[in-house]
Amino acid sequence: MPITAAQKAQAEQRQWTVAKDGAPQVRLVAGPGTGKSHTIEKRVADLLANGTTPDNVYVISFTRATCVELTERIRAFCSTLPCANAEQVRVSTMHSLALRILRRANLLTSYPSTPIMLDDWELANVYDREFAGSLGCTPSRATEIRLAHDAQWQTLNPQYVNQAQITPAEVQGFNAFHSARTNLYCCVLPGEVIYKCVDALQQGALQPNQLPQIDHLIVDEFQDLNACDQEFVRLLSANNTVLFVAGDDDQSIYSFRHANPDGIVQFKTAYPESATHVLTDCFRCTPAVLGPASQLITFNSNRVPKNLTSLYGSATPPVQGRMMAWSFQTAQEEARSIAQSCQALINAGMAGREDEILILISNRRAQLDMLAQELGNLGLPYDPPRGAALTNEYEVIRAVYSILRITKDNSTGEEDYPAHRDLLEVLSGVGSATAKGVADTCISNNQNFRQLFYLPTCPTWFFGRCPSAVQRVMATVQTVRMWNMSDTLAARNGDITTLLSSHVFTSGRNAANSLSIWNTLIGSLPAQMTLEELLQFLAAGSESDQQAILDLVNQRIGDTQPQAQVPVQKRISILTMHGAKGLSGKVVFIPGVEQGLIPNFKALQATGLLIEQRRLFYVSVTRAMACCIASHAAQHSGAQAMALTQRPVVSLMRSQFLNEMSVSSVTRTTGLSQTEAAAIVAEVNNL
Repeated sequence: MPITAAQKAQAEQRQWTVAKDGAPQVRLVAGPGTGKSHTIEKRVADLLANGTTPDNVYVISFTRATCVELTERIRAFCSTLPCANAEQVRVSTMHSLALRILRRANLLTSYPSTPIMLDDWELANVYDREFAGSLGCTPSRATEIRLAHDAQWQTLNPQYVNQAQITPAEVQGFNAFHSARTNLYCCVLPGEVIYKCVDALQQGALQPNQLPQIDHLIVDEFQDLNACDQEFVRLLSANNTVLFVAGDDDQSIYSFRHANPDGIVQFKTAYPESATHVLTDCFRCTPAVLGPASQLITFNSNRVPKNLTSLYGSATPPVQGRMMAWSFQTAQEEARSIAQSCQALINAGMAGREDEILILISNRRAQLDMLAQELGNLGLPYDPPRGAALTNEYEVIRAVYSILRITKDNSTGEEDYPAHRDLLEVLSGVGSATAKGVADTCISNNQNFRQLFYLPTCPTWFFGRCPSAVQRVMATVQTVRMWNMSDTLAARNGDITTLLSSHVFTSGRNAANSLSIWNTLIGSLPAQMTLEELLQFLAAGSESDQQAILDLVNQRIGDTQPQAQVPVQKRISILTMHGAKGLSGKVVFIPGVEQGLIPNFKALQATGLLIEQRRLFYVSVTRAMACCIASHAAQHSGAQAMALTQRPVVSLMRSQFLNEMSVSSVTRTTGLSQTEAAAIVAEVNNL
């Protein structure tokens, strides 16, 4: 690495200065690649070294996968320093912490057990379908009503439902359905649990002395919190708790989850006694990449000013990097040139390092197939976007995910009601009507839903297709009772496949295809991965979260098996822009940089969305270390054009974001030449 020891020491000293700040509230604004996670590690280490009780240090991260990763990072870092008991530091999602508080205060009595938050698949395929049937409306209308109520909780806007034009009858129908179904399935909606905590604290139903002892509260990715999350943090820190938040408003890209970057921007207003630190030393991007990206983001107003500096610019030797914009006549030509460029890079010295090449897409439907086809034509190894698509798009993956959750239910006593309902939904030959019929019959016969599948025999009061469906889930439950979450894929994959074919996908034309999809996925995962690790992997909602889990798995396996018997095939990664957040690549391609793709057509009609799309493009560019190649095409046709405009041919202009970056486009008809590729690889090798 050309970054000198002196540069590294100076940057780390700045991180330690932040970590040791004794202000009652500390705001850390950390741009891409500046060491936010390292600073959080140092913060925890400093607290423990100075006698803070580990049990009273709480760290909140955004997803379960990032919690797992951050836990391991904190423990590994603290193990190198004179601070003990880092394993007792509490790292969790905000949702998990809120549940713990409600359970501690005995405020979950309306549920038969600790409720579980429904994920996107469960919301669409279980909750909304059943709600539509109950209300007598379409599933899409049911979704609108449910989203309005969830948004009302997350935004703390009591008028949101009225503003969304939900009628009083629909509100009444929602309340009746939600009360009964969330009890039956022991579940909550995404924004509900934290809102319950906030409401209980504000109404006095939850007293400060009922909260856990939190001496220090550390909140990661603060820019991704919504208004309710921010109020939850404020209420928790009001009781002599030292608050430390970290994030970057320029990387807030989750408005569809009601993320509100104003929380980190206006932090000083909410906490007048707070201290602010801005990390500016970038370890990731070379100057040629960071400069245009930094210029782009200044077109957004109401942001925390930053003056990021690439450490590579003054390294030994200095590495300037490259930012290029290519113009093509057609999208097909663009995709082919990207594939050719990947091949040229591999031939120039990146063979065996294909995973250092990223291709970031903004529209999966419009871009993925063409890119995959061109990479496949050249025989190049690649991984398509995974993310939430694993459990959302493939019923077999949802089935395995449900089976693993039921296995964990049996192993740990964590009663996972929704997992049993999910498995019922994906059984071949069992439709949503049958699954809903099972649920309705449980209600009418006063039967606990989860306990139904653990009875010695199927109750006689079921009729029609219900008894067969229930018996298949009962058989699955009995089978996995012999499993343990520490079992490896090597030991259990055969059992999983047998279970899928014997109880889940027992008939239908898609049975063989489902097993093929499962076998393809499992073939790409380490054989020594445990069922617990597989569960975490499937639960991850983005590519970066999945990669974090895989990295930890490979690290664990490497600790016990230092000599890998079979070299792992490195692959080019095609990632969604949202899913790539948290990752980096030595060379990054961003195709489709056109008005209508990034920014998309919807954003062009709304200034707020345009601002977020600019942040999304900023995040995408700053994934690149040595080289970023953005490209655009004048003409799109066929399936790609239909995915964008429902027309067979569409012409798009170069994105305004390239103009804002002051990057000129060069007309191309082919990919990188061998000379160009060699020059890029030379810089990659100097990183």
